[in-house]
Amino acid sequence: MTLPNQRIQPLDVFAVNHCDQLRGQFTVPGDKSISHRSIIFGALAQGQTRVSGFLRSADCLATLRILQAMGVSITDAGDELMIDGVGLDGLQKPKQDLDCGNAGTAMRLLAGLLSAQTFDSTLVGDESLSNRPMNRVIKPLTAMGANIDADAGTAPLRFRPPTAGIQAIDYTSPVASAQVKSAVLIAGLYADGKTTVTEPQKSRDHTETMLRGMGCEVQVDGLTVGVTGRPILLAQNIQVPADISSAAFLMVLGLCHPDADFTIQNVSINPTRDGVIKILQAMGGNLELHDVREQAGEPVADIQVRSSQLRGIDIPHAWIPSAIDEFPIVFIAAAMASGQTTLTGAEELRHKESDRIQVMLDGLKLLGIDCQELPDGAVIHGGQLSSGLVDGHGDHRCAMSFLLAGALHPGLEIAVKGCHNIGTSFPEFFGLLESMGMVVEQPVPVITVDGPSGVGKGTISALLAEELGWHLLDSGAIYRSLALAAMQQAIAATDEAALVQLAESLELTFEVSDEMGTQACLNGVVVNDQLRSEACGLMASKVAPIAAVRAALLRRQKAFRRAPGLVADGRDMGTVVFKSAPVKLFLTADAAERAKRRHKQLQEQGVDVKIRDLLVDIEARDHRDSTRKVAPLVPAEDAWVIDTSDLSIDEVLAQVMQHLTPHLERWQANPSGLDC
Repeated sequence: MTLPNQRIQPLDVFAVNHCDQLRGQFTVPGDKSISHRSIIFGALAQGQTRVSGFLRSADCLATLRILQAMGVSITDAGDELMIDGVGLDGLQKPKQDLDCGNAGTAMRLLAGLLSAQTFDSTLVGDESLSNRPMNRVIKPLTAMGANIDADAGTAPLRFRPPTAGIQAIDYTSPVASAQVKSAVLIAGLYADGKTTVTEPQKSRDHTETMLRGMGCEVQVDGLTVGVTGRPILLAQNIQVPADISSAAFLMVLGLCHPDADFTIQNVSINPTRDGVIKILQAMGGNLELHDVREQAGEPVADIQVRSSQLRGIDIPHAWIPSAIDEFPIVFIAAAMASGQTTLTGAEELRHKESDRIQVMLDGLKLLGIDCQELPDGAVIHGGQLSSGLVDGHGDHRCAMSFLLAGALHPGLEIAVKGCHNIGTSFPEFFGLLESMGMVVEQPVPVITVDGPSGVGKGTISALLAEELGWHLLDSGAIYRSLALAAMQQAIAATDEAALVQLAESLELTFEVSDEMGTQACLNGVVVNDQLRSEACGLMASKVAPIAAVRAALLRRQKAFRRAPGLVADGRDMGTVVFKSAPVKLFLTADAAERAKRRHKQLQEQGVDVKIRDLLVDIEARDHRDSTRKVAPLVPAEDAWVIDTSDLSIDEVLAQVMQHLTPHLERWQANPSGLDC
């Protein structure tokens, strides 16, 4: 069997490295919620609305393009947008479907707008958005007279003109959702009379604030918000403050970092959005608000962030609606805090870009955090994060949260896949981190192949490395190579310092060819035969238990990770050495079958030994390896296990390739990584 003949490009996996100190003043992008609304309401106003600080993210740009597709003139002058409003009745029928991309806010708010128009239209989205629930806006809009066709309550959403026009209603929402509330209120702009929405808890109020600023009659009575239909909206100058959702990532980064003291400037602290500040302060976070002021009707402040010792809390239900988008990074704070953090009443998190409860907890478990999933939340026991590879599942907030977790301590290696949607809300994310002194990297992909002896892992690893054009690490030869080098330089097994120095400078490579198989080269010389000698094995058994030597050889093994990729063969490659590897294989086989294979191999070498003795040795070694306290021989939690007992090498390779193919295709399709 052959692998694809082209060389494989790096996987869409990213990591952020720790920096020793975080200082300075930083600015995060403009508020996404306000940016969406500035485009929509600017388009419906009379006159020219000028917007500064607009978030040029993929989500907000999708809203901009959709309004342009309906005849609204929007000029981008760089530092500001100029929107020439067409009034409530000035939108035009689009020539094609309106693509929201990954923007759930755009789709739900625009659903309210398109429900009231006198022309047909269709809202579409990407694969992720097309699986997100839309019935929560379809139901109230339909009650207002909207004609919406949606298969299974998801996008695409097809709109036809309402038969009798949009009707004002009094709607009681079962969830506290600014998107649902805004969709109903936007549709209510086209109704005669007053439309109201009552929520179980108060959600963010940017829609009400902006409408009121443009001259709409808005009534607020406790948890009920109402608008009087058919207003004349007047253009305004809107200055979009920094997004508290984006600022939350830096807040948690600074609070959990061992040496941080910096300021995030001009952040929106709208009381319907400041739940994350309340939560982090209740956890002991040292957050101070300076120069509190008002900007275009929105309260803003500069937030000073200092390193803190966080503690777990029970998060009050009253704070959940005002922090609903920030919980992925709050989960990281909880993982770093002492004690237990409990969140309930947040079932809404399951209906975001991903099921954020499951995605975050799955990732935290892989990183060694003890946590339990609840139907509407989670219980997180603070602990020590370990290295590993986690999946952001294309959810920008989950991916960014795990990336920052990897920057909290030196030596921590957290790689994150599924980062491709970060640009939907935070296009400057990586650039900002680099300006703070952190290093963003796209780790070289690693395929780990672990398992006991006699399962074919050496052969499979060599075949993969040769065909992919990747480097090979035969970790089983590492200790014997060190032993051989020590013998060549007359270094005693008791000279720990010299052995450590030798381990760190060990010049060892592995070369693979069809003719010669895998060859270990020490200082440029092939040493396969020497490594198999009894003397070398005896010396290896003496140096291997030395802790400092093991640590040095661990670093040496990690150094084999070089572009374009690495195939690592061993016993703890996926569990210890390369915990963040994107692909992990574990080969196993019945002990009796492995004894037969070893017997045949020895016979071919002229060695006479009984199968029974080999079986006893294999079973004893398996028991020792799987029960030892340090780096036991077990599959990684995210490894794919293949039993090779009844399989030929070609059959094993076929199964491996079946598992690898999606990864290889993704590596080839996305050679440059993140597409913002």
